[in-house]
Amino acid sequence: MKNKLLTVGLTSVLLLTGFSTASAEENTSPETYTLTQQEEEQFLKEQREELREIWDKYTVETPTTVEIPTTEETPTIEPFAVERPPGSIGGKGDILIALDSITDHVGIVKDSYSIIEAHPDTGNVSYRDNNWTSRYDRIKGLKVSATATQKSGAVKYAELQLGDPYGFTTRNDTSTWYCSKLVWAAYKGQGIDLEPHTAMLITPGDILSSPYVSVFYNTAD
Repeated sequence: MKNKLLTVGLTSVLLLTGFSTASAEENTSPETYTLTQQEEEQFLKEQREELREIWDKYTVETPTTVEIPTTEETPTIEPFAVERPPGSIGGKGDILIALDSITDHVGIVKDSYSIIEAHPDTGNVSYRDNNWTSRYDRIKGLKVSATATQKSGAVKYAELQLGDPYGFTTRNDTSTWYCSKLVWAAYKGQGIDLEPHTAMLITPGDILSSPYVSVFYNTAD
């Protein structure tokens, strides 16, 4: 995914470059850089434009009806999800991505009941109900080219971050998480780099356009 150069005010760190380049005069390493409010707003604006530009290019690859696997492991039902949420999508390790009027979003499916998400509404990494069809109008479900062990490992990685704060830091900084960075890191820990170009920030568009994913679910626009 070709990322854009983000430059705001006096801060000229190359945050969105595909080659992890920074000014030699910059004292703050982009590897552990926290975005300013202006930079965060610019990043969100650019990632929204990017996602809308490519959204329709990625569709379900086969015309057959998507079936939820019947061999899925029996989920551990969390207290907040004692009933199967309506509109559940996907199985363990699948990725959901939403095009939203307020906040575009990405999450990793734990099971039919729960999704692990880093979301500004909760302010941290948390379990949320697998009910995206009730929350969003435009959704894509993505299958990752990974083994069952890798998918389980990705989910476990995301679970280890539960409770960590929401925030915009560069890709290798694990002090805070935003949605697409959490999903990227979960699979990076299993040897699958969904954004292999070493961009400092990971966008939903990077996840959608990754060569390691395919669309299995797509809402009608």
